[in-house]
Amino acid sequence: MLGFKVLVVIVALLCFAFTNGISLAAAFDQSQPDFTFRYAVNGYDGKSWFGEPTALALYERSGLIYVADAKTGTVDVFSLQGIPKFRYGPKQGMKSPLALSVDSKGDVYVAENDGGPIKIIGVKGEVTTLEIPAPEGKEPPKPGRMSFDQDGNLYVVDRANNEILVFDKQRKIKIRIAAQESDRYKFKLLQDVAVDRQGRIYALDSMGAPVQVFDRNGKYMYRFGFNGEGERDLAFPSALFIDRNDQVWIVDRAQHALKVFDRTGTFLRRFGSYGLGEGMLFHPVDADLDSFGHVIVLETGSRRMQVFALARPFEPLRPAGL
Repeated sequence: MLGFKVLVVIVALLCFAFTNGISLAAAFDQSQPDFTFRYAVNGYDGKSWFGEPTALALYERSGLIYVADAKTGTVDVFSLQGIPKFRYGPKQGMKSPLALSVDSKGDVYVAENDGGPIKIIGVKGEVTTLEIPAPEGKEPPKPGRMSFDQDGNLYVVDRANNEILVFDKQRKIKIRIAAQESDRYKFKLLQDVAVDRQGRIYALDSMGAPVQVFDRNGKYMYRFGFNGEGERDLAFPSALFIDRNDQVWIVDRAQHALKVFDRTGTFLRRFGSYGLGEGMLFHPVDADLDSFGHVIVLETGSRRMQVFALARPFEPLRPAGL
């Protein structure tokens, strides 16, 4: 009799998963109720897979998701529902796009794997460039991940010199946050940069202190996060973004997870489990969150983009266990 009841529960769960578009793995995984799998995209046209997806960016005003693919040399553009819309490629000078961001006007900023100036693709497809001057006595800059603040300032990781460059709205450098060999802060392998609503600058480092925080003028404030394999640790952080509640979301490529902290560094939640199935993560490299609470995750290991929905999209996450 007990076996029959268990069977009924399993059948009901399977029916719920099928009718609500939830994967089988997600249906049985009750450990992460805040996140629900929505859909996955494996490539631009359904006939070929992403080659080496490296970065994504959102432009909600036009309802678009941009995906940089370093292997195919393209920036693929999708609707928020995952429908392919158009793509940029060799005609726009793309070779091996590594990182990208979109400003408030819809212009797309693209950094190439081999370095060189940042390409700016206008809303009509016109291409201009942003030259980055080399600091005296240092290597020619190699722009990496970048982001914009609410005032239109541009923040760029210089991979060659391990520093953060801040450009004003006229695209003139106004701040350099350089690596410092000191007890206060130092950079070892910068990966990403983001800015919260108060103008605090968050630098993500995959080899040093994971998150180092600076004020809007580039003055060091504090740091948080520990290197390691634990639930609250970061093994190889590769990207970050900050949501409307100033919560810091960090993509941990080595742990196949996203980890969420508040702005002081208090650990809130881990999202993701290792695997290739729907709703699981395999070497994620970038992520973002739209205003409707959809978490978009790009994975280089499985060469796909997955979209999840937050159960409570407008509420801040609480510390795990509360």
